[in-house]
Amino acid sequence: MSQADLETKMDTRPSSTDDKSSQELAKPVASRPQQQATLAPDDPENPRLWPMGKKVLTTVTLCFWVLSFNYGSTAYVASIPDLQTRFNISEEVAVLGVSLMIFGLGAGPLLWGPLSEIIGRQKVYRIAALGYTAFSIGVAFSENIGTLIVLRFLAGFFGSASINNVPASIGDYTTLHERLRLTAVYALCAFGGPSIGPLVSAFVDVDAGYRWNLRVIAIFCGVTSIGVAFLPETAGPQLLERKLKRENPELLPPKKSTGENISALVTSMSRPIVFLFTEPVVMIVSLYLSILFGILFGFFEAFTVVWLEIRDWTPTSFGLTYIGLGLGFFFGLGLVGSQGQKQYEKRAAADKARGIPVQPEARLTLAYIGAFLCPAALFIFAWTAPFHQVHWIGPIIGEFLFSFGMILIFTAFIPFLIDNYQLTAASALAAGTAGRAIFGGVFPLFSIQMYHKLTVQGATSLLAGLMCVCAPIPFLFNKYGRTLRAKSKWAVAQEA
Repeated sequence: MSQADLETKMDTRPSSTDDKSSQELAKPVASRPQQQATLAPDDPENPRLWPMGKKVLTTVTLCFWVLSFNYGSTAYVASIPDLQTRFNISEEVAVLGVSLMIFGLGAGPLLWGPLSEIIGRQKVYRIAALGYTAFSIGVAFSENIGTLIVLRFLAGFFGSASINNVPASIGDYTTLHERLRLTAVYALCAFGGPSIGPLVSAFVDVDAGYRWNLRVIAIFCGVTSIGVAFLPETAGPQLLERKLKRENPELLPPKKSTGENISALVTSMSRPIVFLFTEPVVMIVSLYLSILFGILFGFFEAFTVVWLEIRDWTPTSFGLTYIGLGLGFFFGLGLVGSQGQKQYEKRAAADKARGIPVQPEARLTLAYIGAFLCPAALFIFAWTAPFHQVHWIGPIIGEFLFSFGMILIFTAFIPFLIDNYQLTAASALAAGTAGRAIFGGVFPLFSIQMYHKLTVQGATSLLAGLMCVCAPIPFLFNKYGRTLRAKSKWAVAQEA
């Protein structure tokens, strides 16, 4: 093999089939850590050259796995009263089954994200799918509350590989122009799952009891985990290594010792924490999405105050109120797939006309709308939900607008992070996932007490005010994003 061929195969630039001139402008600068070697953009084995049908099938399989995790995280809520009776525990202890699973979601990505950058996505998915299924089955057959909540944490730890690594996998096999629509499917499952969980589980728990509710969760995660186990590898560095093993094993770097491998893993595991506290882009995006995630999971507990205590609805009728959240996510996805893609292509064309790579800020157009919708939706919910004289459709509209705005923000910032960090996107996403999990796990622990003491109006208005403070974030990134990226040690340099 010639030196030129070797250099092509060992291309360390972020691979994209969209615009080769952009590749030349997107080289890591000398001060940045060396990127991993990956497949060349025109290599036939590059997953970005897969046919669209294969990309869609892979995305659907991965996203149903994500859906199963999020379904299970909130479907448990319907069984809390039964668990209180069965194990003679307080509501606060029963709620730990929600919080500890979300805390597992926070801890897992610190391992699964960096590990997938070392050994590949496929191996991580198979290990995580096995543990996720096993511990979910264990939850369904637990005979005491201690075992149940510990296993819920472990199920969250292993299942978190879905929430964290799937966007990175989508980034592996999508081009810039495909990424938004397929990431939107991920976002729908990531946020649609929590709204479907309480809706379906309310009927399962009432008709079949809490045991079958937990069994349905285990069956769902087990079936989707089997599908994920058969997916092909998508990480470029691992695909390149496999190719060199077949064709030119002499070009492979020498094998590392066990100590070197452990050192590399520890270094990689620390990367999400480093990103979270040293990368302003990751720090700000993580904080914004974490607050949104915390409010969403806090809602699942707060809704019981509104619909069961104040409006005196039955558990099954209460479950139906989550349709508002689900429809918001669904219609938001429709807007992302239509207008969001058009707006991205418009911004991308403008960047190319200037002779520069497509800037990640092109992803943020719909986030501007979502930034205003979320606080407005919370105010609507606050001042309609607790009043019997106000028709129930009022707070449902508030739920709808909140989830609609939330998915606009989420589908803007996840591709934004992927575009910024590319080959280290899994670590950047892991930092954000850990932050979201902390907020999502903590909010349910105090949300009911907050709603009781501050009233529905006061508590929800407080959250709406917090979202008002966050609303300028997408606009600030649009103005200062390139400046922040230029100062980053890990973000891919994109000259402007």
